[in-house]
This record gives sequence, C-alpha cells and structure tokens, in this order.
Amino acid sequence: MKLLRILIISIIILGAGLFIWLTAGSEPEALLLKRMDGAHENLLSLVLLLSAFTLLSTLAGLPVFYIALAMGFLLHLGPALLLAWGVNLISVTATFFMVRMTFHDYFQEKIGKRKLISRINKRIRKYGLWTVVISRGIYILPTGLINYSFPLSRIRPRAYILGTAIGLVPECLINVLSGYLIKHELMLLSSAETRNWQALVVGAFILLTLLTLVGLRLRQNRRKKFDKLKAVPYK
Repeated sequence: MKLLRILIISIIILGAGLFIWLTAGSEPEALLLKRMDGAHENLLSLVLLLSAFTLLSTLAGLPVFYIALAMGFLLHLGPALLLAWGVNLISVTATFFMVRMTFHDYFQEKIGKRKLISRINKRIRKYGLWTVVISRGIYILPTGLINYSFPLSRIRPRAYILGTAIGLVPECLINVLSGYLIKHELMLLSSAETRNWQALVVGAFILLTLLTLVGLRLRQNRRKKFDKLKAVPYK
C-alpha cells in the first residue's frame, strides 16, 4: 500500500508539472478551443478523448473546467450538459474511492485522533451531504482540494456521491454554457459579463440550497413537535 501511495503522489506531481509546461504562457481553455474549432468531423473521437481527459485530470488533481467548456463548444447544449455532468460525477467518484482505499486509513491513524480532526469528522459524518453540496456549489474552492480532502474524512460514500451529484450542477452549467455561448459568438472568453452571470448562477444555487436547508429544518422541527404532542397522555 505504501508503494501505491508513492506511485499516486508521483503521478500527481508529474501531471501537475506537465500541465504547467503545456499551458505556460497561455490560458488552457483558449488553447483547447483553438484546436476544437472546425473539428466536428471526428466528433465522437473528440468527445471520448475529452471524457478520458476529464477522468485522468480529476484523478491527478488537475483542473477540468476547460474540458467541460470544450464540451459546450462542440455539442448541443443539452447533451453537453448531461455528458459533462455524468463524466465529472464518474471521475470524482473514482477519485474518491482511490483516495479512500489508499490514504484514508493512513491519514486517520496519523492525525485522525486529534481533537480538531475528530470534531471535523463528527460534523462531516452528520452533515456531510450538505457540506459537499455547498463546497462544490460555491465554485470558489479548487476542485482538487475537494476531491482529495473529503475521502480522507469519515464521510459516508453515499452522502459524498449524492452531494457531488447536486453540487456539480452549477459548475457544469457555467463551464458548458460558457463554451456554448463562445461558439455562437454571444460571449467572449474573458469579459465582465461572463463573471457577472457566473456569479448569478452561483448565487442562485446557494440561495436555493439555503432555502432547501431551512425548509428541511422547519419540517424536522414540526415533526418533533408533533411527536411530542402524540406522547402526551390523553385525559
């Protein structure tokens, strides 16, 4: 297992170095879109290649936003959104189990008994699903940090995968729709309008999430109140 951990860390370092070298002096999304333009003849091959890149980049902790952007550039909006969301979900799930199987026990053995880590584990165990949803939905935290940190905790796999499925929605929407709008010359890659509508999508998602949490909390309180009333003996 130790050898496997060393191998994974080496691949991550190698992948990060290769990414920096290939994208030095240029934005990765601009570099990729230049190669996508006029490439519809080999559409299936390109989609499969982008899906493979998504998986490899996620496993190596590299950014994947430009790949989803390329999906939106190549395909119609609906299929691009579904494909980007599905491929990202599969990739993140694969990363979760890779990190969980190789690093989780080692991490918990070394520092898992510390008070702060124990407190975090307790909270994550209880509120893991919504923690994942908000962490991904705010679209500020690096995805690599999210992908590698949660598997080290004691979060339930089911809660993590479900939270990821919900939290990936704004990320995929922003990236894919950006590529789609750039393709149809309705938006530039770097513009104030781009940042504004991205902030609008994230803000709307956060508001919807908070309203859902409040609704669930109110429902839980009403249920507790009803249970207490039922427990009162009838005179």
